[in-house]
Amino acid sequence: MRSQQQTDCFPDGSFMEEQTADYTAYRIDFEDGYGRMTAYTVMPGVTLIFNDFHTASGFSNETRRPGMVEINHCRVGRYECRLSDGRTLSLGPQDFSVSDMGRPPRGSSFTMGQYRGISLVVDLAAAQCALSAMLGEDAPDLNELFGRLFAERTVLILRTDPKVQQLFSELYDAPHSRQGAHFKLKTAELLLFLECRKDLSDEDGRHYFSRELSKRIREIERCMTEDLRAHIPVSELAARFKLSETTIKKRFAQLYGEPPYAYLKRRRMEAAAFLLEISKLPISEIAASVGYQNASKFSGAFVNIYGMAPRDYKKGIQLD
Repeated sequence: MRSQQQTDCFPDGSFMEEQTADYTAYRIDFEDGYGRMTAYTVMPGVTLIFNDFHTASGFSNETRRPGMVEINHCRVGRYECRLSDGRTLSLGPQDFSVSDMGRPPRGSSFTMGQYRGISLVVDLAAAQCALSAMLGEDAPDLNELFGRLFAERTVLILRTDPKVQQLFSELYDAPHSRQGAHFKLKTAELLLFLECRKDLSDEDGRHYFSRELSKRIREIERCMTEDLRAHIPVSELAARFKLSETTIKKRFAQLYGEPPYAYLKRRRMEAAAFLLEISKLPISEIAASVGYQNASKFSGAFVNIYGMAPRDYKKGIQLD
């Protein structure tokens, strides 16, 4: 039976679809698909959500939730959002983000049509009490921690941090017995990790430039990624969009967090990882579909992004 009951953790339009003693599952329908969010209460003020979206649509005009923070980890697919200052931020496989729910993005999408990952939603006031009861004087000051992280931004993106991968892999693979205790310990460990890392920072900083320039850079990004087998030189893009090569490289990095060629490489590897996940295509065909005719070069590029060879990545998925 569908219930309209929902909590402040979930997007507008979501409804409760299933409830058990262990979890509550919420669903949200889109014109082109749906999303399912399976939520576990870790402790007062902390909700752990396993996300499974089958849609390219995202969210617009999200409700402001002051005093709440969302930590996201992407396992499969890609999430992209547009910030109020004009920047576009994207979350690909093995990336994680920390965002201020009091200042939500203006729009978002799941650009590959599928997305799976974890969200950890933290109500700072309630979670502080629970964390202090658990850790005593060693508990991090959550207001200070996230105040520092959000001092000059609303979203922080970290790319493939090894410690983060370990923490989230242990959340994905939590043993069914003592699952609640496991979730609680790993959540506390993640918050302590954020507290101890004083050097956390975005790669792209905070920049402001015209709406028209932002629009043209986004058109360049679409042109680059429309066919991942193609490799369009920046000089050709500069001539087509009537911008200098220097302007394209600089502004592209400000909008997307990486220079054009590094971004294209990441998008190619994300598409390859997606095909390794959902298809039975030979690795050579997957490599060709993202612009690599040389298998060893494809493998080297994949290792550079994911830290393992495509074959090992596929074996790991099959074992999940």
